[in-house]
Amino acid sequence: MKNLVYVLMFTLIIAACKREENTPVEPIIEKVDSLAVITVTGEFSSTVGESVTGNAKIAMLEGKYSLVLDNFMTSNGPDLHVYLSKEATPKDFIDLGSLKSISGTQVYPISGTPDFSQYKYALIHCQQFNHLFGSAFLGE
Repeated sequence: MKNLVYVLMFTLIIAACKREENTPVEPIIEKVDSLAVITVTGEFSSTVGESVTGNAKIAMLEGKYSLVLDNFMTSNGPDLHVYLSKEATPKDFIDLGSLKSISGTQVYPISGTPDFSQYKYALIHCQQFNHLFGSAFLGE
């Protein structure tokens, strides 16, 4: 009987952790003005169990700062968001919105003028399960 309880608990845990992959998969190629001024760049690295590749750049586009994900690709997941963060973990961050697609070149406007000497990381984060997929250090 005790083993049956453990098997049922294990099954419930596995079922509860099943993640739906609902981020769009069609590649996006947003145009970035060739005159855009790139202030900092970084390359994505993945967390255990996920795959994130590509570059993150802070660019000045049409007089406003934006985060550009270039040659970007990530594993899929539910509720993926793009953050500009002070740390390599999502503790003190600015949410730039939902990830538009798991691949391509994507542009995310940044509100205001954050202190980029403090906001040094671009993150791909699953809000639903509080799970970090990958980060890029913006300082190269």
